Parts: sequence; C-alpha cells; structure tokens
Amino acid sequence: MKKLLLIIAFVGGLGTLANAQTKVEKTPGQKAQHLTAKLQKELKLNVTQAKQVNAILLTQVTKVDSVKANKTQGDKKQHKAARKEILANTDQQISAILTADQKKAYIALKAAQKEKHKGHKEAAEKE
Repeated sequence: MKKLLLIIAFVGGLGTLANAQTKVEKTPGQKAQHLTAKLQKELKLNVTQAKQVNAILLTQVTKVDSVKANKTQGDKKQHKAARKEILANTDQQISAILTADQKKAYIALKAAQKEKHKGHKEAAEKE
C-alpha cells in the first residue's frame, strides 16, 4: 500500500513538473499588443499614438523573432548586435511619436527596465 501511494505521488509530481516546463509562445501580434498596452498605460498614449506604436512594435517583434530563429552557436555576438540595432531603431521611431513629457517618462521607463535587468543579471551570476 505504501509503495502504491509513493508511486502515485511520484507520477503526480512528474506530471506537475512536466506542465511547469511547458511554455506557450505568444505570436508577434500578441507580444506587440502587450507591449503597446504597457506603454499606453505608462506614457498615457492617445489612440493615434497607440496605433503607431503598435505598428512599430509589431515590426520590431517580428524582426527579433526572425533573428532568434536564425540563431546559431558561432554567431552569438552578431545576433546580439543585430538585436541591439533593431531595438535602437525602435526606440528612435517611438521617440519621434511621443510628446516631450512622454519622452521623459519613456526614458525613465527604459532606465528602470535596465536596472531591473541588471539586477537579474547580477543575481544569476552569483548563483
């Protein structure tokens, strides 16, 4: 009886772990919409700005996904440079759409994201 309960618990645990590893990948449209909604909330974008930002982000997400799909082990630096270039271009295009107050808030948001990323990176290096 104890063995049976142990086996059931083990199989149930494996099932839970298997489900935890499954990650549903969002489509480029979903990713762009999520990012647009976040920027619209943080920067108080109007409807026209939101549509323009969504189009820019959709292009960015599609390009970044393409770079990730073509990734090979030897070209790690080249892919990182390509992603940086895509993100810089996106930032430039988004900044052109924003008002002066929104640009300040956008710069602050980017700085906060950079700090958050830096904190995660440092924590990962300690482990």
